[in-house]
Amino acid sequence: MTGRRVCLAALALTWPAGLVLTAANMEVAEVTLPIFILLDVLYAGLVGALLWRFRDVLDRWVVALVGAGVGVFVVVAWAGPPTAAAPGPMMVNTAVLLGVALLLLVVTTSMVVARRDSPSVAGVFPGLALLLLGTTLYVGNLVARLAVVFSGAAAEQAEVEATAWMASEYLRGLDPAPEYLAYLLTWFDLLQLGYVVTVYVAFAGLARLLQAHNEISARAGRGIEVSAVMLSAAVVLGVGLAAALPRELDAVPAWAAFVASIPFMTTLLPFGLGIALLGHRAHSSTRVEMAGVARGAGVGPTG
Repeated sequence: MTGRRVCLAALALTWPAGLVLTAANMEVAEVTLPIFILLDVLYAGLVGALLWRFRDVLDRWVVALVGAGVGVFVVVAWAGPPTAAAPGPMMVNTAVLLGVALLLLVVTTSMVVARRDSPSVAGVFPGLALLLLGTTLYVGNLVARLAVVFSGAAAEQAEVEATAWMASEYLRGLDPAPEYLAYLLTWFDLLQLGYVVTVYVAFAGLARLLQAHNEISARAGRGIEVSAVMLSAAVVLGVGLAAALPRELDAVPAWAAFVASIPFMTTLLPFGLGIALLGHRAHSSTRVEMAGVARGAGVGPTG
């Protein structure tokens, strides 16, 4: 079991490692494309090797939950932040985020439906309904990004997105009479903020359901629920305080809302839930094996 614990701890660290990989590609000029490709391949290979260590307790949902975050980092780390100044990478970024959003909706819905006879399932339905609504609106946001490129308006968007497409800026208030495109970009980004909160709410409910089914530990379930509450509060309170506080006091809540609503954050709780499922299954599997060995030793010859 010790080896599996080490592998599980290493696997848990791959989400923040992906974040570091993404930041390095965006911020460190010395990371050239060949070096980045090598790091990307090593990163994906490491995650695959660690998952293979748990192949006896893996299922497609765990792979999807863990792989969603890994997939975002592998691709988005190359594509960089979505900006109309680089339409090609922005479209790649958008396609990946669209795929992950739909994947999370399908996985969450499937896991809830599979446990529909549980007495605890009713508490998950409100969050699932919110996730469906949030995903629908967010898909509209992502399709609008593609429409900007297809319509030839990428250059115009690039001129205004530094303020109108960043919650840390527009939540503090833009200049009076902004351009119409800035107005649209702000609205689309607000849809993203709402969507991210619905993901947090839905996965808090899913974690509680799995905990009730004894599929994850109570500690892991509480950790995911508390994290969901804190992240949701960072977005909701950040938006409210940034809008209500005077200009000299609104920077911190605006940045809190911005950081907590970055799209890759939607994979954090699913990733954590996948790790929790793996850890619980591996522990249960080891206990069963040990019990079998003990029973075998007990019925053996005594001499």
